[in-house]
Amino acid sequence: MKKLFALAVLFVCAATLVAAPGSIAGTITDSVTGQPIAGAMVSAGHRHNATTDADGAYVISDLAAGDYTVKAMKCGEYTMKAYPGQVRVAEDQHVTGIDIALVPMGGGGGSGSISGTVYDDATHAPIAGARVMAGCMKSALTADDGTYTISNLADGSYTVKAVKSGYRCATYPSAVVIEQGGAVTGIDFYLVSTPIQALD
Repeated sequence: MKKLFALAVLFVCAATLVAAPGSIAGTITDSVTGQPIAGAMVSAGHRHNATTDADGAYVISDLAAGDYTVKAMKCGEYTMKAYPGQVRVAEDQHVTGIDIALVPMGGGGGSGSISGTVYDDATHAPIAGARVMAGCMKSALTADDGTYTISNLADGSYTVKAVKSGYRCATYPSAVVIEQGGAVTGIDFYLVSTPIQALD
């Protein structure tokens, strides 16, 4: 009888030493449209993850107390993004509101466009034949008056660059965002010429 009582006490003491798990929850949305993203993968650290439902909601459960880096992504459609700062989970704490807005990968197949003019930085004369690139897949050459239009772009965020032989490559200072198939204009560049070194 004493042995059974001792075992029972030992079991109760051991149970109290097991930390109650916590969780992290939130919603993943499209940064352009604000709509929820279903099927996105959300991770907390290296071993815990969850997939968003039709409402973009997720819950990562069974988390020990600690600090977690929370990241979200959806392969082929959205770039990976981390929640700003570490998310601290205490014992038996259910942390909510860890929301992340993912930037869609820009690409072809849409009705959006980006246009502007490329100039010489010193003379302000238009530059013909410069190549302007939106992301990695779409580009256009400037006409004689330095103008360009990159068409058939899907909604999303684009890094736009301009290159021309004899000039330094230039990147537009901010991401260019296309929403609802719109036309973004006035994305102009002023390229700085590179000096030509004489051969000895």
